[in-house]
Amino acid sequence: MPHERHARLTRLVDRSSKASVALVVLLTLAGVGTGLGLLATQRVVGKRYEVLIATQSIAQDVHDMRVAVGAWVLRDDPNAAAGWHQAIAAAHEHVATLQDSLGTDAHERTLVTTLQRSLQERVDTAAPLLARSAANERARRIEELMGADYQSRNDAVARDVQALAMYERSRLQRGQFRQGLVLSIAGAILIALVAWSVVTFRRSRRMVRSLLDGWRDALDATERGRGELQAFTDAAPLAVFHVDAMGVPQWQNAQANAWVGARTGPDVARFMRENIEDTDQERVIDAWRRLVTTGERFEQVFRFRGTDGLTIWAHAHATPVKAAGATNGFVAVLQDITGARMLQEELDQSRKRLRRLTDSIPALIGRLDDTETYRFANDTYRQWFGEAAPRVGQTLREFVGEANYQRLVPRLARVRNGQTVRFEMDQMKLHGKYFTGDVTYTPEFDDGGVFRGFYVMVTDVSERKRLEESLFAAKELAQVTLDSIGDAVLTTDTTGTITFLNQRAESLLLRPAMRARGMAIESVVQLRDRHDQPSESSLMRAITEERTVDMLQPRQLLLADGTRLDIEDVAAPIRDRDGHVVGGVLVLRDVSVARAVADRMRHLAESDTLTGLPNRMVFEERLKAALAHLKAGDSLAVLYMDLDGFKAVNDIHGHAAGDELLRQFAERLIRRTRKADTVCRLGGDEFVALLAPPISLREAMVRAEDFVDAASQPFFWNGLPLHVTVSIGISTAPQHGVDAIALVRRADDALYEAKASGKNKVAVL
Repeated sequence: MPHERHARLTRLVDRSSKASVALVVLLTLAGVGTGLGLLATQRVVGKRYEVLIATQSIAQDVHDMRVAVGAWVLRDDPNAAAGWHQAIAAAHEHVATLQDSLGTDAHERTLVTTLQRSLQERVDTAAPLLARSAANERARRIEELMGADYQSRNDAVARDVQALAMYERSRLQRGQFRQGLVLSIAGAILIALVAWSVVTFRRSRRMVRSLLDGWRDALDATERGRGELQAFTDAAPLAVFHVDAMGVPQWQNAQANAWVGARTGPDVARFMRENIEDTDQERVIDAWRRLVTTGERFEQVFRFRGTDGLTIWAHAHATPVKAAGATNGFVAVLQDITGARMLQEELDQSRKRLRRLTDSIPALIGRLDDTETYRFANDTYRQWFGEAAPRVGQTLREFVGEANYQRLVPRLARVRNGQTVRFEMDQMKLHGKYFTGDVTYTPEFDDGGVFRGFYVMVTDVSERKRLEESLFAAKELAQVTLDSIGDAVLTTDTTGTITFLNQRAESLLLRPAMRARGMAIESVVQLRDRHDQPSESSLMRAITEERTVDMLQPRQLLLADGTRLDIEDVAAPIRDRDGHVVGGVLVLRDVSVARAVADRMRHLAESDTLTGLPNRMVFEERLKAALAHLKAGDSLAVLYMDLDGFKAVNDIHGHAAGDELLRQFAERLIRRTRKADTVCRLGGDEFVALLAPPISLREAMVRAEDFVDAASQPFFWNGLPLHVTVSIGISTAPQHGVDAIALVRRADDALYEAKASGKNKVAVL
């Protein structure tokens, strides 16, 4: 449309120029008085051109202000503010030019005054956007930029500029009409001034053409501005939709196209509505209807299936676009928050695992903030103190009481200074319970080195203290006891020289007592750690540090015949009546049987009791470890398997037949896997295999077909053949991602695809 007006005005100027020349030629006898009238009309036309030029300049200034605001809001461009102020200064100069060019026309003055006021309102509306530069407010500033109030100010300036321009063009046309009339009269009386008239009209023609060129440039600048605005919205990491009052999309940015593909108009609305998760669909559609009917703000979080078929979490909000008090459309903005939701779910799981872990430890574990207020306390507190256990929000002073708290004050000061404090609280009374506690305070600091609180762990060592006291009162009894117990006991002086061995120590070390006595402890008790490196016994540490040292980590004791024995050693200093350390005692405990039992229990905890295969926990650990150590260029595969027809076997032959079938199928899977692979039973008739890298998708499918073939052979129970098949879904890493949960979920989805397409198949999504 602007180009059509430009062409019409060009034709008008051309016709006026030709007619003026013809009139000059034909009316050469025009008088001097008519010539003065021509000059007067020409001056009016010139004024109108000046006003038009100033009006178009103001339009350009407004465009520059919009570009500057957009650059500031979207990119925080530091040059945008300077450009903004330059555009405002230029606009004020052009408004001043308009006022200087005004005549006595009251309507013209009214239009200029209105334009000046709307321009100032436009400046006042945009100024707050340039006053803030915080990156975390960008989304709100974009929303304000696209908001109805901001856009209405732009529309008001545009309307006022257009109204003034149209009025000036109408006055220009009237002036040209008068000019033609004057020229008609001047042609009769100014034949002697023909040459001067021709020159004058040619100059006017050049002026008109110059004005048209400027207008064309202004139109081109407007088009560029629209292109820049499109680029701004496409660059935003949000899907932006503009819909009409009926809710039909009229425009969307590039990010929105990534959500809905190449769809437009009603197809977009239909696609969005159909691909919202069923459980969320009714809620979201009702909220949208309230927005359309009542203007209520729309803000929803829902699950959505995109063009790629994957389900994502979306956060959407929409607001109405109003003009002249009426709603003529809506702007909807959608953000993909799938990553944030997954992180939140993982964080919740981590917190639950941490809670279960700390609750299983037979010690008091808590966390207090910098005000010594409990923020966490494990379940052991409740087991020890019942209803008197500390609550979240309760202070340490309130829990332990004033007297006990004063005993802790010096140690709390050391913790605030960054020291890890460990001490023994002897015969501490808390809420009617006496105990001796081994207390550890560990400080916590943030990345900036600011103290944020500390962790507390208390172990009840009352029983151990009572045993130590009994040792002093029953030395003779201890001698008999030491010889009768199954642990090896050795005592030394303060230099580590052996002074005593009980019968178990003599038989264990295979050394005559007289030869062992007087020797250094390290030459008799030779230990190896888990890396088969020499390891000192805990005895010298106990003597040097004057405390009991309990080495809970099992080590191996080298025996005289070359064999090794798994042992745990505990050492404690020996004190005289005055409390001085005079030696030490070392206890060597044979934990071979206990360790074998622990290994068996661990095997039972990690295995499926029916098939003997690893269980789900082992599979998840091995999959995460394999993903963590996956090399560049390698890949691994996850095969999710489900037996087809297994329920019929249970229903017809009973669960005993089903159990035997599962055991036979597990044996077949083991025979068809490599040593590096892992086959697990997840539960019921579901199995999963981790094919270790390197393995391609093609190789994984060949392996899966081998599993299908294994299941196709009959199974036998009490001589009866049992027939089932297996459906398998495959996912690979890194092709389908490197997240363990996502890989298993994708393989599960592929399994259901295989079942849906006829069962006894292998599928890959």
